[in-house]
Amino acid sequence: MGDVTALASRVLVIDHGRLHFDGDLSALVERHAPYRLVRVTFREPVEPAALATLGEGVEIVASDAAEVTARVPRGLTTRVTARLLAEHPVEDIAIEDPPIEDVIRAVFAGA
Repeated sequence: MGDVTALASRVLVIDHGRLHFDGDLSALVERHAPYRLVRVTFREPVEPAALATLGEGVEIVASDAAEVTARVPRGLTTRVTARLLAEHPVEDIAIEDPPIEDVIRAVFAGA
């Protein structure tokens, strides 16, 4: 689906003849995935308990000793990444929208 996100400026989501969405791809993502994925690689292991206080609505979805992926509400992304950078030994950080497949799944789950 990477080609869809690269090429599509307008998206229509239709299921059994019913139009679920008609509009801009970024609007679809914002409406049905009100979070971003923050992937962090640490220079040294960080205890999962140390990440429990990142903020209301932040959910750790994957973790090991040196890498963590968190679902962060869009409005908190800047604050959460700033805290991570200030309080932990961060080697690398990436902020991404969820995969378009997950967004489409959310559209149909809400239908």
